[in-house]
Amino acid sequence: MPVIIGLVIAWAAIGQQIGQTGVPFNGGFFDTIIFAFVFFGSLACTLMRNSFMDFLGMLGTLIKFIYYSQPKPLQLTQEIVELANVNRRDGPIAMQNVEIKNSFLQKAVNMVVDGTDPQIIESTLNTDIAITREREQVYVDMIKFWADVAPSFGMIGTMIGLVGMLKNMDDLKGIGDSFAIALLTTMWGAMIAYVLCKPWAEKLEGYSKIDVQTNQLILEGALLIKANTNPRLIADRLSSRLAPKARAEMAENDQGAEAA
Repeated sequence: MPVIIGLVIAWAAIGQQIGQTGVPFNGGFFDTIIFAFVFFGSLACTLMRNSFMDFLGMLGTLIKFIYYSQPKPLQLTQEIVELANVNRRDGPIAMQNVEIKNSFLQKAVNMVVDGTDPQIIESTLNTDIAITREREQVYVDMIKFWADVAPSFGMIGTMIGLVGMLKNMDDLKGIGDSFAIALLTTMWGAMIAYVLCKPWAEKLEGYSKIDVQTNQLILEGALLIKANTNPRLIADRLSSRLAPKARAEMAENDQGAEAA
């Protein structure tokens, strides 16, 4: 939701400034050929940088950029503690009967239930975390590259427009059209870079860090369950990874459970 709100406000602000000029957007500031030249030209350069599958993967992250569902560390911690209680009370096999929505936590629990050696659990899950992080970093780098290329394509359009203007110095209308091309390609290059690609890349990088932190919390919890650690100690260990507000909420929940 914040991403959608930000995009709406940013483009609305640009639209408001365009409205102040008295020039119509369609046919004035927006020209299909000029926009296609900058947008698809810079996108094509991004395609040349990596494999086609990486390119498709990058485009797929646009959905994550807009609709990302942020993990809830407090909820995950409580879920891990509950799994630890089941493990201590009924044994590892009983954890198979617990509904788990997080796929990474499900994988970790499956390894514990299967009796996998703790070192193998740690190395396998750490490898998963690292590979996912590296793959998402490839997408981030591609989007940042697109952000760098778009203004450059705008500058190419500017130079083309200036050449057209100098070639038609005796034609006032031709000068105006060429000068408009020169300015509009620069404008669209900047807008693609700074109103789309830069926020997209930075947001995706932030999401990736959140996912890594969440999966590291799950990894630690799985190893503590494997070691048959007391659920209360697991709660204390994992709560150190939580934000202060979530930590306080977890402490309140524990006190409420004890009182009950």
